[in-house]
Amino acid sequence: MEEGFVLNKKEFEFLKTLSENIYNTIVVTDYFVSNQSNIEELWNLSPIIKSLRKDSDKLSTFFVNYRTEDSISTESLSFGDKI
Repeated sequence: MEEGFVLNKKEFEFLKTLSENIYNTIVVTDYFVSNQSNIEELWNLSPIIKSLRKDSDKLSTFFVNYRTEDSISTESLSFGDKI
């Protein structure tokens, strides 16, 4: 992983929106798989969905907790080793 990359505000907002979409999709999928235990194929996917949800939670938390005052300037956001 590359350290110290910089995103402008527009790029950051795009990634934040993408992260929210992924998180919401995983939550709905997890709920569906959890409530369809009578379908064996879905039950087999359950551990994969749980793992994706865990990673999605971390990613979503990163974007929720990121404050613009942590950035180097108002024009660009520096991630450094925050990920």
